[in-house]
Amino acid sequence: MSADSPAISRVNIRQIVESDLHALSEMLTDGFRIHPRAFWSESLARIAARPAIAGMPRIGYVLETDCGLVGVILMLSTRRNGHIVCNLSSWYVDRAYRRPHATSLPTMATSVDGPLYLNTSPADHTRKSMAAMGWLQYNFGRSVAFPALGPGAGRVSEKIPDDLPERTMLEDHRAWGCISVVCKKENAISPFIFRARRVTRFRFPIMELIYCRDTSAFERCGAALGRWFLARGSLGFILDGKVKNMPSVYVDGKEPRLYKGPHRPRLNDLAYTEKVLVG
Repeated sequence: MSADSPAISRVNIRQIVESDLHALSEMLTDGFRIHPRAFWSESLARIAARPAIAGMPRIGYVLETDCGLVGVILMLSTRRNGHIVCNLSSWYVDRAYRRPHATSLPTMATSVDGPLYLNTSPADHTRKSMAAMGWLQYNFGRSVAFPALGPGAGRVSEKIPDDLPERTMLEDHRAWGCISVVCKKENAISPFIFRARRVTRFRFPIMELIYCRDTSAFERCGAALGRWFLARGSLGFILDGKVKNMPSVYVDGKEPRLYKGPHRPRLNDLAYTEKVLVG
């Protein structure tokens, strides 16, 4: 193999800057062929518009050679309750550079100690290498739930209370096309974020749970949420893990999620992740 072959040519890893976004949209379109270029252009613009988190790259890292960009990993960082949570997304390296350089991107992206790192959609062929880098699985399956069919009280509203701790989060996600609501039950107010989905070959409308304080909050408010969304044309919900006290079907192995960092993430907290910012 010659010294000029792509596999051993000099490769530099650096932070993404805004002038990279056009080239990245083309690379990601080629790498993930299920989405058109407009999808990636819009996603990258949404990520770049997010405020920077001190000590973290604003957008992520790229691999670069003299011929241009050959790899990328996006980093969706936010500060939550005083702690940094960073979702790694859209990890891609051109085929000629994968064997010697692919793992350098997640290694660099997780080089800062302290943040909780998430991978909410690991590709099957990357999970073994990520396990070798210290990543652990925290979601092992998903449920489809139909709580409108069961009993239960509660009042759902789109009005976000001014003193709600998650107010900014709910407003941010509403601006990105999600549905942010609160449910009042037994004098307690619980916030929720959902994203509209269509699942199965019949394409029936359903809501994906993006955020709740814990799964028990969804179980407690499920009947009220189910009736509220049913009146608006949605038949049920899809969420991580198993759910109790309502008609549901659990599918083992669906959408595994990985983490690396100081503590295990809670299920059904996908706020500010690729589920919303990338889609």
